[in-house]
Amino acid sequence: MANPRFQTNGVDLLIDGLLAAGEAAGDIRERLWEVAWARGYQDVVVPIPVPDVRIDGFCVLAQKFSAQHTMVCVDDGEQLVGLVDRIDEPPLGAKVRMQPLYGTSAHWGFKVLATLGCGLTIRFDDDHVESGWVDRLKNCLHEVREREVAVRRQIEIDRGNIVFVLPPAPFRVEMEKADKEIRDRVTGGGYTDEEARALGRAKNNQSEIAKVIAARDKRLVDAYRLEVTQFRAQIPELRAEYDKKMEAYAEFRKQIDRCNETDGASRAITDASLRATQQLETIEQAVLNVRAQGLDRIEENPRRYFSEIIQTIDLLFELLPKKLQKQAASAASGAK
Repeated sequence: MANPRFQTNGVDLLIDGLLAAGEAAGDIRERLWEVAWARGYQDVVVPIPVPDVRIDGFCVLAQKFSAQHTMVCVDDGEQLVGLVDRIDEPPLGAKVRMQPLYGTSAHWGFKVLATLGCGLTIRFDDDHVESGWVDRLKNCLHEVREREVAVRRQIEIDRGNIVFVLPPAPFRVEMEKADKEIRDRVTGGGYTDEEARALGRAKNNQSEIAKVIAARDKRLVDAYRLEVTQFRAQIPELRAEYDKKMEAYAEFRKQIDRCNETDGASRAITDASLRATQQLETIEQAVLNVRAQGLDRIEENPRRYFSEIIQTIDLLFELLPKKLQKQAASAASGAK
C-alpha cells in the first residue's frame, strides 16, 4: 500500500528536479544507487512536506550543488529518504531530524542531533574498507578498563584506612538522658541518718512523719535544682564536644560516600566499555566505510575522551542495519 507522505521512484524524481533547476547532476545517480544498495534498499523515496511529518535518521549522502540546491539522503531505519532543498550540508553519519518548513525559501528544516566523534568520518557510496580503527578503539576501551581496575583497588585500600565512627545520639536526647540520670541519682538517695532517726522518734505521729518527709522532699528538690544549675553551666562545653563528634562523623560519611561514588562510577565506566566493545564486534561485521583521521587524539588519553568514545560507538551501532542490531541484542541476552 502506497504511503501518501512519500513518493516512490525517488532517484528519478531527485535527478529530474536537479536538471529542471539547471544543476549538473554528474555521477549523483550512481552514488544514490550505491548508497541505497549499501543500506539494503531497492528504492529512494521523496517526502511530501505535510504538517505532521517528522523524519529521524542518519545522513548517508549529502552533496551541495549550489547555494539553492543541496541533496541529502536520510536512512530512517525503514526507508531511504532523499530530497533536494536550500539547506546546509549535514555531515555524513550524523543523526538528524527533518521537518517541513512553511513561509521560508526552504521546504525542509534539518536539525543535527549527533555527529561522529573521535576523528572518524564515514561514507556510504564507495567500497573503501579500513578496519584498523576498530582495533584501535578496542585498545582504548581496554586501557580505560585497566585504569578503572586500578581505581577500584585504590578505593579498597582507602576504605581499609578509614577509621569507623558511630553517629552520636541527637544532642537533645543526650540532654534528656543526663537530666534523667541526675533526677534518678538525687531522688534515689533515700533518707539521711538524721532523717531516719527523726522518723523513728515520730513513730505513729502522722503530723511529725509528714514534716520529716516534707523536709526530705525539699532537700532533694534543692539538691536537684543545684545539680541541674551546675549541669546547665556545662552545656556550651558539652555542645562543643557534640559538634566535634558530629564533624568527625560527617567526615567519616564523606570518606565513605566518596569511596562508594568513585567505586560506582568506576564500575559504570567498566560496564559501558564492555558494552561498547561488544558493539564494536558487531560494527566490525558490518564493514562500515569508516576512516580514522583524528583518532590519535583519543589514543593519547582514552579516559579523558571516554564519553566521546561511547557516544561515537553508540552512533555507529545505530547506523547498522536493524538485522545486525537484533543479532547483537540476542547475543548479549544469551550471554547474561
